[in-house]
Amino acid sequence: MFRKLNGDSVNLVALAVVGGIFLAAYKMHLSQSDSQSWCWLLSIAVVFSFFAAIFNYWRLLKITEAPISTIAAAAQGYIELHGVASTQIPIHTPYHGIPCVWYRAWAYANRVDNPYSKKVVDNRLLEYLESDATFQLKDETGACLVNPNGAEIIFAEKRTLFKNEHRYEEEFLPAGKPLYVLGQLDTRHEQTDSEVINQEVRTILADLKSRPQQLLNRYDHDRNGEIDMHEWEQARRDAIEQAHAKHAMKAHTGRFTLTKPTDKHLFLISAKAPHQLSASYRMWAIIHLVMLVILLFTYFKLV
Repeated sequence: MFRKLNGDSVNLVALAVVGGIFLAAYKMHLSQSDSQSWCWLLSIAVVFSFFAAIFNYWRLLKITEAPISTIAAAAQGYIELHGVASTQIPIHTPYHGIPCVWYRAWAYANRVDNPYSKKVVDNRLLEYLESDATFQLKDETGACLVNPNGAEIIFAEKRTLFKNEHRYEEEFLPAGKPLYVLGQLDTRHEQTDSEVINQEVRTILADLKSRPQQLLNRYDHDRNGEIDMHEWEQARRDAIEQAHAKHAMKAHTGRFTLTKPTDKHLFLISAKAPHQLSASYRMWAIIHLVMLVILLFTYFKLV
């Protein structure tokens, strides 16, 4: 459930509910003698504050506990990656034409009553656009693809344009900028080609045979000057292992894909660095926890 919610929305809703409850109490002229009404209102505020505190703490744990890796060394599974984002085919935001790797955009009818008051009398949503194309994340060791579908995206920039009684808003991740991604690295579609592996094994063994002295130094364990069947089998096993390792390293050239986890893990694409996100979630968790303590103190004082 937590992974489906937007961090900013949860925090704003929790603050709005708590503030709205106290505003409602003020408008209702509630006194300390109205304990039943206070209990109902404070109970609602406690639930929202508790949920928001747990939500931010859960996100903080997900960021701090995720394994950190370079792309070339990454194994399949839930992982944290850093790199520079780019696309093979250039993508531009629809209204401003800014180069990016992902965007979402809204177009509103924004007619005003008159040019002097600037009071909006029409605010209809006319169009919503969101890119769903995969983009490449690259670090100093390799590259992988990122499928943004289903991710919570913390964007780097937002632009607003007013034109011809319309308002155009865009949020986007600029191309060529660092990104932090938390998600599932999927390598299952990169099945090992047995023929490629076998050819690589034959090449390694042929290279060993062309250097007999090195072959004897490595595998002539009984030092009789010959390679017997068991020693040759060991050489073959080592060649297979080398071939698989080489194939795995070659695979990290952008064909692996980071996607939405199938379990309850968080899928996050952020233009903010992880230490900035951690600081933000920690701050909000503390704020909601302090509010929760104050609300509980008030609740038990009135009961």
